[in-house]
Amino acid sequence: MTPTSGRRAALIAPLLAVPLALAACSPADLVAPPAAGAAELTDFGSCEELLDYFREHALERVGPWGFGGGGWFGADDMVMEDSGDMAAADSAAGAAGSVASGAAQEGTDFSGTNNQEEGVEEPDVVQTDGEIVVTTHAGRLVVVDVATSAQVGSVRLPGRDTGSEAELLLDRENDRVLVLTREWSGGSSPLPTMDGLSTYPAFEAVRTVVTLVDLSDPTAPAAGGTIRLEGDYRSARMHDGTARVVMVTPPPGLALAQPRNSSLTAEDEAEERNREIIESSTLDDWLPHLQTIQGTRGDDTGTTRAVPCEDIARPPDFSGLSTMSVLTFDLAQSQLDVSSATGVVASGSTVYASADRLVVATSPWEAWALADGSDAVLPRDAGTAGTALHTFDLTDPRSTDYVASGSVEGRMLNQFSLDEADGVIRVATTTDARGSTPSSSSLVVLAEEGDRLVEQGRVDGLGETERIYAVRYLSADTAAVVTFRETDPLYLVDTSDPTAPEVTGELKIPGYSAYLHPVGEDLLLGVGQDATEQGRTTGLQVSLFDISDPAAPTQVAKQTWKDHYSQAEHDHRAFRYWPQTGQLFLPADAWTEESEWTGVISASLDGTALDQGPRLQLGGSSAAGWDWARRTLVIDDRLWVLGEDTLHVADLATLEPEGTVDL
Repeated sequence: MTPTSGRRAALIAPLLAVPLALAACSPADLVAPPAAGAAELTDFGSCEELLDYFREHALERVGPWGFGGGGWFGADDMVMEDSGDMAAADSAAGAAGSVASGAAQEGTDFSGTNNQEEGVEEPDVVQTDGEIVVTTHAGRLVVVDVATSAQVGSVRLPGRDTGSEAELLLDRENDRVLVLTREWSGGSSPLPTMDGLSTYPAFEAVRTVVTLVDLSDPTAPAAGGTIRLEGDYRSARMHDGTARVVMVTPPPGLALAQPRNSSLTAEDEAEERNREIIESSTLDDWLPHLQTIQGTRGDDTGTTRAVPCEDIARPPDFSGLSTMSVLTFDLAQSQLDVSSATGVVASGSTVYASADRLVVATSPWEAWALADGSDAVLPRDAGTAGTALHTFDLTDPRSTDYVASGSVEGRMLNQFSLDEADGVIRVATTTDARGSTPSSSSLVVLAEEGDRLVEQGRVDGLGETERIYAVRYLSADTAAVVTFRETDPLYLVDTSDPTAPEVTGELKIPGYSAYLHPVGEDLLLGVGQDATEQGRTTGLQVSLFDISDPAAPTQVAKQTWKDHYSQAEHDHRAFRYWPQTGQLFLPADAWTEESEWTGVISASLDGTALDQGPRLQLGGSSAAGWDWARRTLVIDDRLWVLGEDTLHVADLATLEPEGTVDL
């Protein structure tokens, strides 16, 4: 057993669990969910035992068409570019090395990514340090100089499908950016026949390409190595120059047969052949691999397993045959390398991180949803539809060691459903309707006690017949939870005594907030949709809540944009609040029978007064061109807007256009 798996065995302590939430049925007597329980990961005794686990569970589920129809698996050369404007390049050359100069300060001179936790960086499609803006376009990493509003450098990213959108983690301290790109195979083709039956890859091939780029000279970004991984990255986090990338990889080496015609005999033949394929499979058919790419032509150094089989564990409840892996990258190194890797046989899509812990949720729900493309049907053997949460220690920058697991009934909305501090975890979940019991939501507090994560206390019965639409942990003592079906109850929950959390106040208003953002100690912004009393949404809504009295939260202001929608409703990174000026910026779209509009809307916050501000149109019925606003950045006195092919620059106060940068 490796040192990593030994530490895992020594550190096992339970956590909790939860995934997404669905709408409710009719009211009835509420039944409290069961207490949270342990859900420790179990090491496999040997690589042979791991292979037996894969084979056993696959044989239970394979049919003549492979694993189709809901199969419990889940998910799923460096060439320098001409910098174009040489005059602009010359003017920026003097700024080379300014990434780490410290001249510009995040939060004062420029805005960074809208991260959930302070100091824990999340990847996004655009990044800045106040001196340069970095994004990707058409397979290139593009560097734009802020002072001249001109592209000053770019580099071709390796990969076989370099047109895919990438996400970036900018390490300002080390002048490096980690680029995460997805490759898609474009479909599955039949493989050479076996016994007269055509075989097809059991899952569409998805690749994740991780590239480290040196930005110490913005006019000449240089590659520091590339790793190509089997599978799809779920998310990543960076803290103090160490990045953790969470991957989910369906079995990459399986090719299964399909019936040669529509007869029952053909189905029997195909199923028999598929069982033979599984019985003769090897670990390389099931586990993820990686390639290290070197040189300008993208030459690879061979293929190895991304995670050693001895560092892979399993949850107590079957959660799919994908491998969820956590890979650690030290960005201070000049060459990209995986410093540690650990894995779980499960599918996972919800990732949360504090400075000390990474938490990944795994669930039969997620395995079903990712394979079937829908979360509307409960798998037959999903049990109580709970979720297991697995925590990993982030305190060692060179490794990511498994710590603990646990489970709770219910489903999380997203990463904001979770919070961790000093080994205490708060989690908000929705339990769906069952029979005469309606849906409702809970907030559970757990703490590590020895090798278990033990429930300390809980609040049940939030939003009966409804589901959670937003969660925000405002401090160590207060949580805000929004549920919705026809109206928007905003609950404030006091968690100062973890053994007895309690709802202190509730506010019911039309519509809902899908994202909550604290502004100061006593005010909370909510972004979502206005709605009729029957629950029909009518357009984008920004609400301002006064929570100074926990017993009586109030909506002190709101603004609505009829028939508008914003990316920020489902992606918090699209939200931008700039406290220096009290301005709020949202990418938005409006669609009616008469007109179309795309761009950025704004609002201003002054005390408890919330007013609509100017807007920047990028496309629509009355626009000369067409573009979509994806992200906004504030740098000094200008607003930068990332579109599809262009960076737009506007005056911060008026949103009057000042120029564009073609990517």
